[in-house]
Amino acid sequence: MKPRHFDLLVIAGIFVAYAVTMRLAMGLDLAGSLLGAVANTVPVVIFGAMVRHIVVRQLVGRPALLQLIAHILLCAAFCALSYGLLIILFGLFNGVGPNGFVVHPLSAGGTVWQSLENVTTYALIAALSHLQAMSNAAAASRHTMAAPDRQAGAGEAATVAAVPRAPAPANEEPIAATDIAPADTVEPTLEARTDAGLSRYFVKIGEELRPLDIDTVVSIGGADDYAEVRTLSGKHLVRVTLAEFAKSLDPAKYVRVHRSWIVNTHRIARAEPAGGGRLLLHMETGQTISTSRDGARLLRNRVL
Repeated sequence: MKPRHFDLLVIAGIFVAYAVTMRLAMGLDLAGSLLGAVANTVPVVIFGAMVRHIVVRQLVGRPALLQLIAHILLCAAFCALSYGLLIILFGLFNGVGPNGFVVHPLSAGGTVWQSLENVTTYALIAALSHLQAMSNAAAASRHTMAAPDRQAGAGEAATVAAVPRAPAPANEEPIAATDIAPADTVEPTLEARTDAGLSRYFVKIGEELRPLDIDTVVSIGGADDYAEVRTLSGKHLVRVTLAEFAKSLDPAKYVRVHRSWIVNTHRIARAEPAGGGRLLLHMETGQTISTSRDGARLLRNRVL
């Protein structure tokens, strides 16, 4: 279901729930129940949309203490604004006269009940917003991940093994990037150590090992227990988390610019602002990667 359709379904559900509750609990007629439902639903829709925008755009990914403080302040603002708009709408619907309409605050008991309802509503909106942000991030990561390749054979799994680079003999020619066979959609299992300082991996396709020089890596995308390694000549899907992979990379060259992406700063063709303190990176392979605010800050720290 599309997000917009889901939102409309939720709004309709809230409206119906309020209408039925006011009809049964307060004994209002149909018109009164519908107007009461409108008065209760409108603040939730308006201020709930604002809360979701702030949570998704500004809070997700921030330190836990900062999120806690922000949620407390946002909840207080949501409750106050929702209550104020509610009594204004009640006055508009119930007290319109020749001289305008009169706004009456709710009784003490009604105010306490409405406050509890607003806090509960805020908690649900905030939780759903966090889930939406996580779902969007996971979907974006899956979109960039290659599908498993079956070209290696029905029962064969490509294996990636990480080993430290040994110094090359003086008479040995370096392996060119074009010698690396692209494993664009290889379903692998990882047999890799995550020791710091690893500079060469080997990709096993069938019975053959192909060297993968870490210097040719352009970007590494992560989703769950897999990482997609993009090189100048192809892509390799490996079964390892992005955090584990990062331990074997040189921090002077490789920067984690997003929870789902590590980039080789030597392979960034250009970067441009993407709004909200983020950057859009254009890699040498033509790939574009959007950074987080923290990732953009790490890159800006390298600007002369």
